Amino acid sequence: MRKFPAQLITWTLALSVMLSLPANIYRYYDNQGNLFHGSQVPPEFVKNGYEVLNEKGQVIQTVARALTEEEREAQALAQQSQQQSQEERARQEEEDRLLLRLYRSPEEVIRRRDSTVEQLDAQITALTGLRNDAQRRLDSVQGQVDGNANPPETLLSQLENATEERDRLQRQVERVENEKAETVETAEKNINRLRELLNLN
Repeated sequence: MRKFPAQLITWTLALSVMLSLPANIYRYYDNQGNLFHGSQVPPEFVKNGYEVLNEKGQVIQTVARALTEEEREAQALAQQSQQQSQEERARQEEEDRLLLRLYRSPEEVIRRRDSTVEQLDAQITALTGLRNDAQRRLDSVQGQVDGNANPPETLLSQLENATEERDRLQRQVERVENEKAETVETAEKNINRLRELLNLN
């Protein structure tokens, strides 16, 4: 009885198994949108996407078509917008936690606002008085300069210093006034947000 090498038998069995396996069918579209079926997808049509079918015609895998440049840009913008929304939600949640730690009710915000505004008003009053004094000194020096055809250097230096002092105080007045406006605006925002968080609306 003739004996066959073991390696030959192994390769023969493997080949038989491979030939007996059902081949997958590929369903794809050409560049004109026509539908085709085949044992493989032509390379030039892979970008259009395709489906892999088993021997029963059931879809076992779907490969999406390649995105166009416009679609990739739109996708990137959508992802960026989603990320920004997530960051905004996280920021708002952190602000809400801090707000609830600082205040138990809108009335506490109102009391804090009124106290801060009162202090800022006192600063504005004091700074405005100092600015008005500086303006009067400036007017006095300016009058001396205007009445002198050849004013001395010391008088011109006084005029410059008086102008700088008046301007410095004016900037301070404006800074405190802006701080007051921001205080009122922030308080109003916090009051409304607290009412939402505490279901007081």
